[in-house]
Amino acid sequence: MKCNNCNATQATPLLSCPDTAVCGADFCPERLAWGKEKPIAFYADKIFSAHKATGSSIFYPLNTAVAADNFVSNYELTPCSGCGCCCANGLSADAVFEIQKSYVELDCFSVDETTAPGAPSTVITPANVTVNGAAVAAVTQENGRYTADISNIIGELLNPVCTAQCLPSEAFILLQDIGTLEFRVRFGFEGVVRSCGALYRFKVYIANNEAIALPEGQTTSFAIAKANIPCIEYGNAPVLSFRFGGTAQVINPQMSVTVTDETDTCNGVTVNLIATLGITPLVFAEVVRNTLILVNGSEGKNDCACGMDGFELYAGQDCCNPPSEPTPKPTPSRPLSSGVIQGCGCLRNGN
Repeated sequence: MKCNNCNATQATPLLSCPDTAVCGADFCPERLAWGKEKPIAFYADKIFSAHKATGSSIFYPLNTAVAADNFVSNYELTPCSGCGCCCANGLSADAVFEIQKSYVELDCFSVDETTAPGAPSTVITPANVTVNGAAVAAVTQENGRYTADISNIIGELLNPVCTAQCLPSEAFILLQDIGTLEFRVRFGFEGVVRSCGALYRFKVYIANNEAIALPEGQTTSFAIAKANIPCIEYGNAPVLSFRFGGTAQVINPQMSVTVTDETDTCNGVTVNLIATLGITPLVFAEVVRNTLILVNGSEGKNDCACGMDGFELYAGQDCCNPPSEPTPKPTPSRPLSSGVIQGCGCLRNGN
């Protein structure tokens, strides 16, 4: 998944109580007509094992002045001392920064995937994903999440002692040499700056517009021990599902000012950052199997003999102000069939 597709614009903090008139109503299940509670069987993806693993660290030399078009910087100044400044914003090309606080947030860290959703990955191949040393059958991707098919090696992974007791078998998963990585990052700095003969407290915010690709050949690997591998059930084999993330640290940051417009020394300046960005890659992995589940529950009524009259949904109203009860629907004059009808299922004595 492209890294620049997974970042949402930072929301503006609410300064007052929001106007809820622009919001939709909660979906209220009690407004539906429900059948009697009974055992219901359905298939669902059951998670047998969930893990978070740390990959080998990556260090990236960052100089925002080199790629100035890809970075946006904003700053705030508060005068501390001095008799004014040489321009309205207080920053000049000879400004000297003393950074006292810093933070960095990794908005996105992912593989630069170009294949269509659901298609085999061209970046992470079966050779990159092994379970107990054996390569998986295939790796597909969709919206940044990868799925590894392990049906080809499931027989080698299952321990007969475990399957005899209906227990999953433990396995070792290795994601190795994961490359073609990219990231988006945001920085914040606070401190003091001396410029134009005055001293100011400053806050500087820097972020990149488009994702930054790591150098070719820069890879990371992840090891996951004791992953639970269940057996095949009703023809459904487990799969390995995983996605990437990460954390970051800024090392030895230095700041400077570049005059971008010689005719406007007040506003035609850009704050630059030179630092080493340390990225700690993370992988979030799950072993999942489509599993037959049995629960006690109620189904929304869908009367096959009378159409959808039993299905009532009151749209546009919230749970705090329930509407008046609807007028009961007349009972159909034609009789309902009883017993089992050939070609239809689950119709027993008219229930």
